[in-house]
Amino acid sequence: MSRRRLPAIACALTLLASIQASGSNGVPDTVGRYPAVAGYYEFFVYLPAAGPPEVAYAELNCSGALVSEQVVLTASHCTAFNYTEDVGIEGYSSRVWVTFDVTATANDFRCFLAEAGVEYAEYLVGEYACDPARRTVPQPQFRPAAVTGRKDGVAVAHGLTHPGYLRPDLRRDGRATRAIQNLQLAPDVGAILLEQPVLDVEPLPMRAVGELDAIPGLVGTPVVSVGYGLNWEKQVATPPTPGLGPMTDLGGGNGVKRVASVGPVTNVYANALVPRQSVQKGDDTVCFGDSGSPLFLELDGAVEPVISGVLSGATLWCQGSRDPYYRIDQREARDFVDCVIERQHDAGTACRECSAEATLGLCEPDPAVDPAPARGGRPR
Repeated sequence: MSRRRLPAIACALTLLASIQASGSNGVPDTVGRYPAVAGYYEFFVYLPAAGPPEVAYAELNCSGALVSEQVVLTASHCTAFNYTEDVGIEGYSSRVWVTFDVTATANDFRCFLAEAGVEYAEYLVGEYACDPARRTVPQPQFRPAAVTGRKDGVAVAHGLTHPGYLRPDLRRDGRATRAIQNLQLAPDVGAILLEQPVLDVEPLPMRAVGELDAIPGLVGTPVVSVGYGLNWEKQVATPPTPGLGPMTDLGGGNGVKRVASVGPVTNVYANALVPRQSVQKGDDTVCFGDSGSPLFLELDGAVEPVISGVLSGATLWCQGSRDPYYRIDQREARDFVDCVIERQHDAGTACRECSAEATLGLCEPDPAVDPAPARGGRPR
C-alpha cells in the first residue's frame, strides 16, 4: 500500500538499508494465466473542516482475487487502513475500483477518474493530474466497488474488514485499533464488494476449511504469488524514504499484474504460510501494492489455481523478507468470506451482518428496521 501520512510505520523502513541483495520482480502475466487476480485502486480525499478537499492518493493500493461474481478477496489491512493508520472513521471520502487488466498505471486511474467526473476529481492537479500521452493502450477497465456505507453523508467504499481484525472502541483521535497488533497473528482478510457482477472473468476457488493440513509435504512445496506491486526498484544501502510509500515517494508501483515465484513454503502455522522468498537463492519477492495477493501451491510441477492464502506482510517488504500469507482455509476466514458472498447482491446487508465496519457505524442502515447505523457485525 502507499500513503502520504504514516509516520508511525516509517520507522520500519529504516531496516531496508541493511539488506544487501536485490530480488526479482516476477514476470508480467501477459499470457493471462491469472485473469481473476485484481488490482485494488483507491481514490482517497481528505475533507478538512476548514479549507478545500485534499487528494491524499489516487493509485494502486493493494491486490486481490475474484472469488465470486461480485466479491474480490483482499487483506484487512487494506480495507481498514484509512481508519486505523490514517485519519480515523471520518473526515475523508473513500472510493475504490478494481481492474483485471495486466497493466493499469496510476496515471491510467487518474485519467479515468477525471474523465468519469468522479466526485472531487477536479482536485486531481499537479502530480495527480492525468497525462494523456502516458495512458496505457488499450486503456484498462476500472470497475467500481459498491458503497457499503456513509459517514456524515460521505460515501464509504473501501471494502469490508474481518470483524475480528479490529477492537470495537475508537481511540481518542478517532482511529480504530487492530485487535491483535502483530499483523502476522491477526485475521488479515478483507473483501471488496463490486457494484455489478463480473461476467467475463471466472472466479477462483478457495481452500476448504482444514484442507492445507491434509496436503502432505506442505513444507518445501513451491508457491506462487500474483499481484500488482512487484516492481519497486530494490533500495540497497540508501537512506529509507520518510513515509511508507515506495509507490508515492520512490516512483514504484506502476500497476502491472506480475507472477512471483516466491520459493518453497518454509513454515506452516495455524494461521499462516510463510514462503522462503530469498533473493539470495533466486526467489522473487513481494512489495507494496501486493498486499491481498493470492497464494497458489505448485503441486506435481503445476500451479494449482486454488487460493491458499492472502498476503499479509508487516516484515521487510520488497527485500525478500519471508512475508506471511494468511491461510484462507481457517474457519474464521471462510466464515467471513462466505458471509460476504452470501450477501454480495446487497452491500448494506453484507456490511451490517459480516464486517468490522458495522461496529464502527460505517454501514448503510437497514431502512426496514433501523434508520441509524447498525452495530455488531459478526459473521454467522
